[in-house]
Amino acid sequence: MREEHLFGIHLYPATVRTDVVSGAREIGSVHDGEFLVMEDSDGTTSVCDVATGECCPLNRDRRATEGFLEAFAEYLGSGPPAPTPVTMTAEQAAERLRAFQEGQVPPRVRPARNGLSHRTRLRKLRKRLHAIDRTATGPDSWWSGPIEEAENDLL
Repeated sequence: MREEHLFGIHLYPATVRTDVVSGAREIGSVHDGEFLVMEDSDGTTSVCDVATGECCPLNRDRRATEGFLEAFAEYLGSGPPAPTPVTMTAEQAAERLRAFQEGQVPPRVRPARNGLSHRTRLRKLRKRLHAIDRTATGPDSWWSGPIEEAENDLL
């Protein structure tokens, strides 16, 4: 079985050295190499699209990137377990979809295992991310996507 990495990010061990290209070196990958995690000569990290070469800022350094991954792992670990899959017949699924489209399906409220509300978990996550690397929480950062998903309780 393939090892799972948070947000598909796999950072190579810090001792691994890769070829330096354009003043940056590859320190990890995202989604099995679809994107590369690069470290610039100034230490900043970014995620680069292999197909287009377009890069998006990640963090001020590798340590901050590792800290963000740890913060998100703690956020996810402090939440409720994922709901179990539901098996339905085609008719049941069609009825459920119809009810959903008509606004008749209320959202499920899942209590957290340790009693922490989503709001509390999100506040802790934001505080920790800001302490690690405040600029990486901005709208132009790669992290803006996962942060928005956390805000909307989609993780």
